[in-house]
Amino acid sequence: MTDDPASDSPILQALQALARPAPAAKGRKSRTPAQPESRPGPPPQPAFQAQGQLPLTALAVQVAGYGELPQVVDDTQARALHAISQPAPFGLRAATLHDVRVRDSGEIDAAALALRWHGDALPALQAQVARALGLRALELRAHKLLVYGPGQFFKPHQDTEKHSGMVGTLVLVWPSAHIGGALRVHHGGQQELFASQHLRVQALRWCAFYADCRHEVLPVEEGWRVVLTFDLVLPADAGLPAAPVDAALLAALRARCFPQGEPSARPWVLLLDHEYSQRGLRWELLKGDDRRHVQALRAAAQELGLHMHLALAEIHESWTTDGSGSGGYRRRYDGEDEGYDDGDGAEPQELIDEDMVLDYWIDAQGQPVQRAELPVDPGDVECLTDTGEDYLVAEEYEGYMGNYGETLDYWYRRAALVLHTQQAHEANRFTTEFDAALADAVALARTGDGAALMRRLQPVWRTLLEKARRLDAPAQAARIHWAAYATLACAVPDADKARQLCEPFDWTGWQPDDAPALACLARRWGADWLQALLQAWRQADAASWVFSRQGAAARAPWPQPLPAFIQACAAAGLGEALLDVLLQSCLRQCQSRDVLLQRSTPQRRQLNLPGRLQQVAELAQAMQCRPRPEAQVRALLQQVRAAPMLYPLTSLRPLAQALEPLAASLAEAGQLLADVRAALQDALAQPMPSDADHGSHAVQWACCCADCQPAIAWAESPTAEPLILALAEMRRSHVQDKLNASTAQFGFETVRQGRPYRLVIRKVQDLPALRRQQRQRWQDDLLALG
Repeated sequence: MTDDPASDSPILQALQALARPAPAAKGRKSRTPAQPESRPGPPPQPAFQAQGQLPLTALAVQVAGYGELPQVVDDTQARALHAISQPAPFGLRAATLHDVRVRDSGEIDAAALALRWHGDALPALQAQVARALGLRALELRAHKLLVYGPGQFFKPHQDTEKHSGMVGTLVLVWPSAHIGGALRVHHGGQQELFASQHLRVQALRWCAFYADCRHEVLPVEEGWRVVLTFDLVLPADAGLPAAPVDAALLAALRARCFPQGEPSARPWVLLLDHEYSQRGLRWELLKGDDRRHVQALRAAAQELGLHMHLALAEIHESWTTDGSGSGGYRRRYDGEDEGYDDGDGAEPQELIDEDMVLDYWIDAQGQPVQRAELPVDPGDVECLTDTGEDYLVAEEYEGYMGNYGETLDYWYRRAALVLHTQQAHEANRFTTEFDAALADAVALARTGDGAALMRRLQPVWRTLLEKARRLDAPAQAARIHWAAYATLACAVPDADKARQLCEPFDWTGWQPDDAPALACLARRWGADWLQALLQAWRQADAASWVFSRQGAAARAPWPQPLPAFIQACAAAGLGEALLDVLLQSCLRQCQSRDVLLQRSTPQRRQLNLPGRLQQVAELAQAMQCRPRPEAQVRALLQQVRAAPMLYPLTSLRPLAQALEPLAASLAEAGQLLADVRAALQDALAQPMPSDADHGSHAVQWACCCADCQPAIAWAESPTAEPLILALAEMRRSHVQDKLNASTAQFGFETVRQGRPYRLVIRKVQDLPALRRQQRQRWQDDLLALG
């Protein structure tokens, strides 16, 4: 950023001009001829702190266990106060800690104090502090009496917001002779010193500052420092008053939000100068210049019909560094603490990346709204104060990782005013309130105004498509959004745009209730359009399909259950020709998976077999939902019969049962049923090997090379003894991998003795039991087929 963030920004220049004194009116004598001409000076510094004094008699304080504080506390009285005080703690995140390396002083709680203000001293003080901090009204609430002895101090920290509406702190120094103990207040690169040391005093002196200001108490050198602290709280009815519309600011904001007279689809973000927590981010709790700037911007925004929000922004910067660091992580915690610094000494050099998200929202009515994060382009963000150390919440150093150099990352937290046109508001909602924005778009689609719908969707088209691609899980959410996207696709005026809206979805998770949406799309765009969409879905499925380790397909390649889905499509009005297109697409999906399986290992084909058999049976049932299924059933049977490794006859009971209704009318179906029965009978007619035979029979081997042949011969032999092969490492790995890829099961162990090491291969102990189970399945299948 530049030294002056406002130098090139008409909006920021207009905001800064609001603080400059107005020139004298023409015709009015405003100076003598001898005086130099008055020119507008630089804007005043932000009013983050104020100092003042009260008469000594303005306040009397009674302390429980001590009595009334004298107007001037001497050393003996200060020691007595310190003796009844408690060690003052500090906050670290949610914890309250005691550590004299961070804070060393005594404290007496407000519950032990009784304050008596003289006359109108309290309301006068409250009004004076409010004016100095740019607020309409304030209330003082007693917090602590603090006693600092020689050498005691409090390191830099921020005060926590202890009450709803708390915006600051007031420190009132009670007369007591001391040297040192100055209060130093920091904000936005500026600092003010409140020197309380004195030997003689004629008044009660005070310093007030906003709660986000970092401040510290320097060590007391001599004597005792006694202070009262108060929380500054806005009254419950303290709203943000309206401001007049500034013409220059209005023109600058109009040019930014309506370039060339057209509404921008991007937000404009002003980072505020002060820090705010989630509890403290409210319109009425804005501090200092933030309050004045937001008042002016809100008046101009209302004139232009802009949407307004307050938000919290997280800013992340990644820098190259010189490598001088030792690695580590540092976080600064807000609250009454400085945190701990494990800094590594690395210095940033070149900015690599910068991003910002808005993640907490307050609407124009002052209510928090549930919204997701909104990424913001840094080009849409402006500020009057650079993002620096004051806003830092964390930093991380990462050393050289081999493929990239050392990096230094910073995370900052700032509050922001967000202004956006109606178009930008609608576009942003597709990121922050997707479901609600989508519902509004669907309502617009149902009006039939396709042109208006495209104007709504065009700025968020990429977001809309990316969101659809991430809707695979949970499946129920994807199904809900599918109906909405289908409605949009039916309403947009362009067929290509309609297909783009539908392509990201995975239809394998659909159910019969999702059929009407597909039928509406088919009626709107026709058979060719639907066929192209189904082709896109098939290609996406082929690219992402994987095998399950449990032995079933990762998912069916079509909606479930397919027969019910086909019937639902017919009931929804999908025509005969389109139903045929749909079923043909399912068949091609099945064929594509078979091609992939044929290139796979025997083990994976075997693991995938149960799911594959169920799917072809389901497809056969779905085809029979049509009046004339013969042609498609023949094509399915041709595919099955052409791949005996994928569809062994002894495993085809599910498909044979699904085709039994067609056995009499379709020769191919009847032939399959007969062939499956014959294969089962032949398998059962084979003599059962004895339990002493541990040979693996009818195994599909993945490799029959010279190294694998001895293992195959051993596996098919009846012996139960292990096989020991002395092979070099690469040959051992090859044999083990190829045996694992077969349809048999083995155990492996490498004995790392001698040269070469020995590979010990063992057969499964329950092989006879597995053979009996397989034989029982054949008998059950044959009985079921009659």
